[in-house]
Amino acid sequence: MTNKQHTADPKQSSAQLTIPLFLSFVSAYFLSYALRSVNATIAPLLATDLKLSAGALGWLSSAYFLSFAGVQWQLGVWLDRHGARRTESILLTIAALGCAIFAISESLFSLSIARILIGLGVSACLMAPYSYFRRCFPPGKQAQLAMWMLIGGTLGSLSATQPAFFLALQFGWRSLFALCALLLALSALALAFFVPDADRSLVQQSSEPDRQHIRLLELLKHPTLIRIIPTTVFFSGGFVALQSLWVGPWMVDALGLGNDATAQALLYFNFALLLAYVLMSFVSPALDKRGITLGRQTLFGFYWFIFCMVLILLWQSPSAWILWLMLAPGIPAVILLQTQTALLFPKEIAGRVLTTFNLVMFAGAFAVQWGIGLAIDACIWAGMQRDEAIWTSFAVLLAAQVFSLWFYQSRKTPLTGD
Repeated sequence: MTNKQHTADPKQSSAQLTIPLFLSFVSAYFLSYALRSVNATIAPLLATDLKLSAGALGWLSSAYFLSFAGVQWQLGVWLDRHGARRTESILLTIAALGCAIFAISESLFSLSIARILIGLGVSACLMAPYSYFRRCFPPGKQAQLAMWMLIGGTLGSLSATQPAFFLALQFGWRSLFALCALLLALSALALAFFVPDADRSLVQQSSEPDRQHIRLLELLKHPTLIRIIPTTVFFSGGFVALQSLWVGPWMVDALGLGNDATAQALLYFNFALLLAYVLMSFVSPALDKRGITLGRQTLFGFYWFIFCMVLILLWQSPSAWILWLMLAPGIPAVILLQTQTALLFPKEIAGRVLTTFNLVMFAGAFAVQWGIGLAIDACIWAGMQRDEAIWTSFAVLLAAQVFSLWFYQSRKTPLTGD
């Protein structure tokens, strides 16, 4: 493995970006993101119907991430050996089974099994297309394809809010999961029929079969991964932790917004993020052609994230929720680090590189999300008010981001466009 960017080769013309191919991938990611978020929306219905405690609801949500993260490395091996079409279509069938079990479950045990199957089944919904794109399309297309996938995921997240709650109220949450099972099965069929095995063919034609034996620890010890692990944990993982939990408590406790106003502000934030992904899908390739490379775009994202976090800490009034909208434009640039990393390794191991990055990011999201909670509890135990405790915890996250950025820039290992 080297740090040299791997460019396109003639074999990459064996796949064409057709509408059915792309929609097959993006529909699966749409469903996976919706299923990741929907439990938060229907939690009151689940708690009432099945008499679940807060702890049981929390476990159901975390069970998804447990199986999702636990399979990432093996997923990378499957993608590299069997290709995106075969791997993802089989896993989506497992996710459909999980949704079907969830729809008929009457106990926490069966709900947990269902949720674990769902997490396992949708674990390839972003990594499969990313690895496919890396192997079958030229480097200049990677950022745009990545942004288009993220647009689909953000739409899935939005669909899991008011639309999902409306359907659950009208037809019941069991019918909602039965519908998801059907859609996942259809998505699996679409992948099987519309996605060719071009990526698998390229790997089988590789002149370096020894790359198939690369292990997780070997990748994690690689200088490129060592350089990006801190920023992946505290920027990419930190954003997931904030978006999926702590932005809401910040608006309530630090800014004094009510629950309705907070929900509305979060909706605006998600729409701003969606718009940022749409714009970045066109802006990033144009910037790259003008000499503003992916590496420089990501560096801008890091600095923008820190700038916005400083403003968020300094401005504490109800109107300060708008600062989270300001943060949105920097997020796509931060996420481009995953695309850059994949481009620096041979395409034969793209699956493992991408899933290793994903494993680090979700481990970071777990650590930051739990760490902020522990820090808040510790500050309150030490005598702080809740608003002071959450401010202090966010300040610690900001300090960690500044340190990780220093580490990132102090390393000599090159990334795309450094």
